[in-house]
Amino acid sequence: MKKKLLATILTGLLLAFTACGSLESPVIPEVTGTAIENTQESVLENAETETASQQEMQTETATTGKVEITTEDFEGSSDPENAERKYTYTYQVPKITIEGNEEAQDKIQKDLNAYVETFLDSINNSDFGTVYEGEMSGMTSYEELSFQVIRADDKVISVVWGNEGYNQGAHGWYIQDYRNYYTQTGEKITFDSLGNGFRDKALELVTKKAAEMQATDDCFFPDYEKSIKLVVLDGTENMDTIYQEIYGADIAGTGNGPASPTFSITGDGFVFESGQYVLQPYAAGIVDFEIPAEDFGDALTVDIF
Repeated sequence: MKKKLLATILTGLLLAFTACGSLESPVIPEVTGTAIENTQESVLENAETETASQQEMQTETATTGKVEITTEDFEGSSDPENAERKYTYTYQVPKITIEGNEEAQDKIQKDLNAYVETFLDSINNSDFGTVYEGEMSGMTSYEELSFQVIRADDKVISVVWGNEGYNQGAHGWYIQDYRNYYTQTGEKITFDSLGNGFRDKALELVTKKAAEMQATDDCFFPDYEKSIKLVVLDGTENMDTIYQEIYGADIAGTGNGPASPTFSITGDGFVFESGQYVLQPYAAGIVDFEIPAEDFGDALTVDIF
């Protein structure tokens, strides 16, 4: 899968870190079910057409209060008769139920479905898995889309998509993409909706925590401060504007589109993520900045804790 961000500054596969030197495995739900052979129907209408097999494997359930989220697991591969492309893929399709609130439920479900559809389109309509002469790795290209619930109650639904893959090259990638919703309305949670001064306070708190980590572990790039804005995103930003501000118009590139949220909401506060190559080198993995809700003070005005 190709990304943009100055060639999108490749994100890594391997391990993730919650702090500079605090090792943690990537957040990928374990798949333990037995595959059901020859499943005919996909949950999504536009599922991958090149698939040799698309099999439902298991259903997982995470329930909190009046919210229930289940996931179905699917897998597929390139056409075995097509020698020009060789790849495998797996993905999870979540289904959400909000008791007594079908409108919010359908709004969130539509957004989750669209994310899976984009994942499948990216495989089908790209050069993913292309076999080139002289390839050295000998590995088949693969991509895995996983889903995990961080919080699901009557106020907030916070989830994360994990995307791990390899498409030839020196190494693969592992990225996390967050989605946060108000349970009662199904609307996406933005910084403006959390409080008028929330964005500025988040930048202040993340900057302070990063400085403390740099002072003890020296794990960030020397000029990491200029990229702090890339750690505090809610999905409303235009990435071209941010890249040009940070890197300059000559090298930032264009066509990057809207931002993806870089934060999740737990029962105690917020977690902001620095993906690989954002503030830190590839080898440092993913760095999380955990900020308790009370640290935001008057900047957080919405009642979600």
